[in-house]
Amino acid sequence: MKFVYPEFLWALFSLAIPIIIHLFNFRRYKILYFSSLKFIQRLEQQTRSTQRLKHLLLLALRLLALAALIIAFAQPYKVVENSHSKGGSPVLAIYIDNSFSMTAKGAEGELISEACETARGILVKAAADVRVLLNTNTMGGLEQRLVTKAEALEMIDKIKPIALNRSIDNVLDWQRSFLDREEESGEKLGSRQYLLLSDFQKSTSQFKNIKKDEAGFYYPIQFTPQEKGNLFIDSVWFSTPIHRAGQNSELTVRLVNSGKESMTNAELSFTSGSIRRDVFVDLPAGKQVETVINFTEKQTGYQSATLTVNDKQLFWDDDYYFSWYTDSETKILLINGEDAAPAVSQVYALERFYSVSSINQNEYTANQLKGVDLIFINGMNELPSSLAADLSSFTETGGTLALFPGAKCEFGSWNSLLSDIQMPAITGKFSTGVKIDRLEYDDAFYYGMFEKQKEDLNLPAIKQAYRTSKSGNDNVYELIHLQNGAPLLMRSGGSINAFLFTSALTDDFGSFTDDALFPAIVLRIAEMSQRKAPNALTIGKESVFPLYKKNEGESPIHLKRGKIDFIPMTRTQGQITYISLSGNEALESLTAGTYTIVDEKPEGMLSLNYNRIESITDYLDDNEIIDGLEGCGLENVSYTEVNQGNTLAKIDIEKPKEYWKLFILLGLIFLIGEMLVLKFWK
Repeated sequence: MKFVYPEFLWALFSLAIPIIIHLFNFRRYKILYFSSLKFIQRLEQQTRSTQRLKHLLLLALRLLALAALIIAFAQPYKVVENSHSKGGSPVLAIYIDNSFSMTAKGAEGELISEACETARGILVKAAADVRVLLNTNTMGGLEQRLVTKAEALEMIDKIKPIALNRSIDNVLDWQRSFLDREEESGEKLGSRQYLLLSDFQKSTSQFKNIKKDEAGFYYPIQFTPQEKGNLFIDSVWFSTPIHRAGQNSELTVRLVNSGKESMTNAELSFTSGSIRRDVFVDLPAGKQVETVINFTEKQTGYQSATLTVNDKQLFWDDDYYFSWYTDSETKILLINGEDAAPAVSQVYALERFYSVSSINQNEYTANQLKGVDLIFINGMNELPSSLAADLSSFTETGGTLALFPGAKCEFGSWNSLLSDIQMPAITGKFSTGVKIDRLEYDDAFYYGMFEKQKEDLNLPAIKQAYRTSKSGNDNVYELIHLQNGAPLLMRSGGSINAFLFTSALTDDFGSFTDDALFPAIVLRIAEMSQRKAPNALTIGKESVFPLYKKNEGESPIHLKRGKIDFIPMTRTQGQITYISLSGNEALESLTAGTYTIVDEKPEGMLSLNYNRIESITDYLDDNEIIDGLEGCGLENVSYTEVNQGNTLAKIDIEKPKEYWKLFILLGLIFLIGEMLVLKFWK
């Protein structure tokens, strides 16, 4: 039996006080005057032994109650010896969670500071010969070694928050695997104690893959913030991918309030160059809200912006960075077939924004695709296999196809291409029910095209159309519907950008080119063909950023922002170079913000943000943590919570079994026994 506060045991000397009082009461006499002593002598003989027993019993109960109270304050515990110990030095495996969620405010500073101070206090009290395995979420090579107490204290001083989180099963597996390898290599290790210092967020704490362990001692120590709510920016997106100087852009922002209290007039700020917008949003507790910010783009080229929300708890997710490219022109390659419609080139000639190269199908060469945003197939009946292969590869590198077949479409050659780009096959012709019925107004394709939706539009006449098979691809969207339910215009989604018009632009198929809807659709296809990279990436997450205009030199790509100069992983597919920011190296080297992409010279912008997985401030409770660990077969688990200014200076990791509550209970039992004796023993 050991004690956390053995100095309280000095109070056991106070047990002499009730003993002295009782002895004094035994020796104190009171003189009574009676006419005859015969009765008094008889009464004294009958009660002397009974009263002495009663006084001794009261003395014993009071001494036991006081002693139990004193021992309870000294906090006794029993050290359980490790039956599997091989006689080597004891091992203390300490995990300090340094993810961003640990920057929340506790009663004594940030949670990560409290965790570090706790680890220092535990190390100071640890045995002199203890071997320490100290790791954070990095779990890198520098942490994969056993160190002394002094070395561990120096390592704690260098711990900083990083944008990387680990699950509990991942941490324990890493620690135990390393210690097992050390023993296999001949290192003599004694008892193992595992300290888990974390806030135990539900989003990152898992106990699924922990192996059974009857020998080790596990100490989950949970640090709880004073306020558990959090307001953060989850994501942003533009209502349309079209960006042109002088036009309005509509930006949608999704805000999340993960707290249990509603927020009124939360301030959201938008900044892009000289443009600034401030909006105020009401957020119900535990809900997400979307709000819209409108602004006018003033120039072409690469643009960047920052969204900021004012929050009082966690600050790392208050900013959201994103960037985009505003084109100065769109390059179009118009490949004309036998049934080409002159109206197509006439429409694009109306705007200088479009740079059009028009060729006949027999003039096509593969090098004409370089730098092109949109390939418009105008009235071709048969697609040569070489052209179809080039068109398929073109879509894989981010290019856009507009497919308008001729009046005598050869299904086999067309369906080969349509299959490659995941569009429905052409199966025949029909001429009934071909009147245009309606437009799919809700699709982003029509954004800003009409002032308001009209069901009674005077739509152009269609005489014939091509029948297509039912698409099993959910990423195919029908934009114009005929009365018989067949689509007249459809677009693909996902990673492929292609449009298919299921009729021909010849007179025997209708007069579609004579209607105002035709130039609107042709221009919108060109607008949506601008190659768009993601507005932002998440640091460390599996995602890529396409770089369409990389120089052909051998110099590596750099990401630069302030003093940061990082060389990311890249891969080249076709004419596109993809930048990847997955892995721990990116997490350790990069911070959130907008970076300049440098390839011998500046080539673009890339905005990075931290993962929002830890922004949801939902934590496991003590029962979930204990049950999770014990449910995996860990037999020696001792949980502690740190909140409301309660420091861990009192924690001693060598007391998995505490007994102070038992002594409090014994003290109460002895006091109740004393009261019962006084009441009923007359």
